[in-house]
Parts: sequence; C-alpha cells; structure tokens
Amino acid sequence: MTTTNTTTAAKRCCGTSVGARVRRRTTTGWEYLLIGRGWWPLGQAPVAGHVRDAHTDVVAALLAEMAEETGLTVAGYRFLHEGYLPNLCASLPAQPRAGHYWWIYDATVTGTLTPDPEETTGAGWVDADRLQELADITICHAADARPARDLPPQALEAVWVEHLARTGDIQATTDERKIVARLYTVAPDAYWLGGRP
Repeated sequence: MTTTNTTTAAKRCCGTSVGARVRRRTTTGWEYLLIGRGWWPLGQAPVAGHVRDAHTDVVAALLAEMAEETGLTVAGYRFLHEGYLPNLCASLPAQPRAGHYWWIYDATVTGTLTPDPEETTGAGWVDADRLQELADITICHAADARPARDLPPQALEAVWVEHLARTGDIQATTDERKIVARLYTVAPDAYWLGGRP
C-alpha cells in the first residue's frame, strides 16, 4: 500500500508551468512557433512544461523545455505575465489546488528546429492570421459544447487561448475565454502515471 501511495504521489502534477511565446518578425508581420502536442492536453501550442517536477527554477525549466520539445536553444527571454489557471494536464492533479501557476515569457531562439517525435506531432511557424484561426477553432469547439477529447489537432490548445489573449496576440472576448476554460479544466480519460507517453 505504501508503494502505491509513493508512486502515485511521485507522478502527481507539481502545479507549476512555464510557457514561451516565440515569435519572429517577417516582412508581412509576426510568425509564431507552435508545436503539435503529442499528448493531453491536445492541440497546437507554444512550448511549455512543468517547473517544479525536475527543474531548479522557472528559467531552467524554460531552457530545458525548449531544448527538449523543439531542439532549439533559448538565446534571450523577457517576462510577460504570471498567475494561476485551473488547467489540468495528463498527470494526477496537483494538491491541494488542481491547476497550474504559470510564468509566461517572450523568448528568442537559435538552432535547427527538430521537434521531439514522442512529445510532439511536429512543430513549425504560423503567421498571426493562422494563429487567430487556430484560436477560433478552439473557441467554436467550446461554444458548441463539444468534448475536450475531440478538440481537433489543428486547434489552439485551450489554455493558450487565455495566455495569448492576455498578451494581445489573439482576439477573444471575455465570454469566449470563459467558455474555453471549460475545455482546459477537463481531466484526461486516463492519467499518465510515469514513463514515456
């Protein structure tokens, strides 16, 4: 019984996340780096990952997650915002409060894009119009009261609708952000308990 409790506790979400908005200026406007998430929660998203599961601090997590998910090196970063959101991930929910305390950074990167084939379904750059389209797919999915598990691969991961609305990179009304919150507060069908997904 003790072993089961220890194992479960070890796999529980740490309740903290860092995310990186990576964008580059082109002749036609901003382009944004997105990964296709390989596992729950679903959708296209900027790079993000847990902080207090295996990292010494927020910046260490930012650097590690970028390298791990995309093969890129963070060359510079600037703090954007922080705060708690009740979004759930594939791990057992954090205790005593489910969700994540987030730190969001603007980051510049160098290197060759080599997305992790197990954690991602690929990665690439999208322009601002396409980023808005991905957000709109998520908003419509939520407005139609469709299940979070059925969010299409070409939609913005639900919690990033909130983050990118806060940074002004996408447009979403207060009401739209409220309905999208339903998607990111849904638990996965099965929790991840360790190992590769």
